[in-house]
Amino acid sequence: MPSLRDSGPRTEQSVLAVPTVTRLLNHVPAWLRVGGYAVAGGRVLVTFCALVIVVTMSLLGLNGRELALVAACAGGLLATAAVSLLLRWSRRTPATLIFPALTLVALSVIGLGTRDAAGAYLGLIPLCFVYLGLFHPGRIALGMVPAALVAYSAMLPIFDSRAGVRLAIYGVIWWGIAQILALTAAYQREVHTRLRRDARTDALTALGNRRDLEERLAAVQPGDTVVLLDLDHFKQVNDSLGHTAGDAVLSGFGHLLDQHLRRRDYAARYGGEEFVLLLPRTDSVQAMAMLRALRTEWAEVRTDVTFSAGIATVFPDTPPGAALAAADVALYRAKAAGRDRFRVAAEHRGPQRTAADVTHGA
Repeated sequence: MPSLRDSGPRTEQSVLAVPTVTRLLNHVPAWLRVGGYAVAGGRVLVTFCALVIVVTMSLLGLNGRELALVAACAGGLLATAAVSLLLRWSRRTPATLIFPALTLVALSVIGLGTRDAAGAYLGLIPLCFVYLGLFHPGRIALGMVPAALVAYSAMLPIFDSRAGVRLAIYGVIWWGIAQILALTAAYQREVHTRLRRDARTDALTALGNRRDLEERLAAVQPGDTVVLLDLDHFKQVNDSLGHTAGDAVLSGFGHLLDQHLRRRDYAARYGGEEFVLLLPRTDSVQAMAMLRALRTEWAEVRTDVTFSAGIATVFPDTPPGAALAAADVALYRAKAAGRDRFRVAAEHRGPQRTAADVTHGA
């Protein structure tokens, strides 16, 4: 039986299709990525803003009270990053909005509590919208614009008509930044998903390929059944009718499998004219009944091509690979018995047992 592992190296296209921010965050230490990428990005945002404030606050000519206030704001942002490491975050939680919201609050407090120094930190506001665009839908950023405008106003020493015009322009720009990044990130995720799906799909039959089968097979549970199918005398179809006709047979059989199986079942093209079925919570008797119904339907499509099958149930102490091997042995016996029939492998509970099969009605 050929090796199941053929995943191969990732292509340049698949690497480029991964969202850029994901690739960047993959270089962040694992403990900082606790909670997911959105949480990790939020930690980076508040930590970076806090460090900028800490490094520069002594250069702004602040008095003692102002220094204490600015230091407290920076400390609050660092504390947010630290506390976020202790919390349990659900997937795609809106709670990650706390990171840009607290950043804007800290900047507003600095603006209101200092005289002229807050303007040095105006450049931190767009970073909040960069974060929103990378990790949230564009509409979320629109709701954050008022808070950003308040923070900007608080950081200005004098608010006049020109400042009002700048305020309106900046609000549009910030929202635009978030929108562009959100659309770009969504496009990259879509391309990545499509490439990942294509890399795990057999192009001819639209079923799973061996790369995908490997992961699915590793996840089977006791009580599931593995079926190995093989189209009988398929080489004769290619030799007599040509490879185009052979491809049509494979495509038609793959389509029938996809239509016939239950929603929870899984089918993959194993190689050539062989197919593997994974049937969750299904015993050998049920699998046999399913194959008989499949044979009846296939006979209505093709009368000149039959198929044989080997069936093996996964037991508590049976490795998934052993179940597939047992199904392979049962398939060989079905072929040797004359083809167009099915065989059920004996229970394969450990190395001391053989893979001898049991005949279950053709």
